[in-house]
Amino acid sequence: MRGVLGAAAVLVCGLLAGCTGDEVPAPAAAASTKATVAEDLAVVAGGGIAVPAAKQLPANAAIGGPDYAVRLTEVGAADHLEPAVVTQFGKMQSATGVSRDATGTIAAGAGKEFLFVRLAAVPGVKSDPSPDVTARLRIGEQARAVAGMITPDSVIVALVPAGAAVTLVVADRDKDQSVDVRTGAVGAGAVAAYLKARPYGEVTYQLVGQIGGEPKRTYVDITVSAALEPFDHRAKGTWAPAGHTWLRMWVELKVSGIGVLEGTIDLKQSLQVTANGKAIAVEAASAEIERGQAITDYTIHDEVRMDVAEGSVQTLTFRFEPKGTLTRDGKPTTLKLDSSPQQKLTLK
Repeated sequence: MRGVLGAAAVLVCGLLAGCTGDEVPAPAAAASTKATVAEDLAVVAGGGIAVPAAKQLPANAAIGGPDYAVRLTEVGAADHLEPAVVTQFGKMQSATGVSRDATGTIAAGAGKEFLFVRLAAVPGVKSDPSPDVTARLRIGEQARAVAGMITPDSVIVALVPAGAAVTLVVADRDKDQSVDVRTGAVGAGAVAAYLKARPYGEVTYQLVGQIGGEPKRTYVDITVSAALEPFDHRAKGTWAPAGHTWLRMWVELKVSGIGVLEGTIDLKQSLQVTANGKAIAVEAASAEIERGQAITDYTIHDEVRMDVAEGSVQTLTFRFEPKGTLTRDGKPTTLKLDSSPQQKLTLK
């Protein structure tokens, strides 16, 4: 899946648009030539290339994961490549294996065709493509690596048997998702949550507290944010069980003191969360106190997560009361709040 096959192992960036910004015309009519391309050609090309005999694909021909999201908008095929597509741009020339001084159109060969698939952004979804995302084409019983990053505003170009069923398979975080590039039909393993903005919410509030040994009370600023995500990026990352999603919460506490404050806050003991009147078990560890740029400022921030059923959480309530093991100037101390009122957080 991560292998690079033969001469197709060249990332094609800005294939056409990177030079003039103009689209190169799609093939019009085949002409004979002795030039041939690599049999395993499958490469991500720049978005400036035209898709010949383009067929529009359904609006739901899209897949997405933690590190990508793309929609397949059109597909087309031709029995040859125009020379401008190959010889004018060095990276495409290297990927095809055709000499730069080749003349005439480049034929696909008997029983074969050049397949073009245009990729675009998923409306309303921001995608930050990662090189860890890999792609392959499933052609019949064979799999062929696609060279390059799967990104919006690009075109996949491949040499395939004429009329053969071709499926684009994208692997991200050990999970495959697929689309039939001829029909736009999405495979059963698609994660719908990555094709729309994920629910998110945030609450910031201020309380008054007392650090043991300090002469005065201090303000305690607390920010709690939350999101629903199918995949948790912590450690090596974990997919939520089928029918469930991760409720991820980020907690940040800021406090000031004249003494040297050290230690940890046990977030599992400090954060109580409920949704629909039911308590949710918090998965968390202890977070260390960090000193800020000002020597009297301290911050505690970390992430916790909860396993919840899909669609079960829109509004939640929480109470944060810091509990942990702290020292002030090397001596055991406490951080006590004058109150710890329940807060409401809506995900939208």
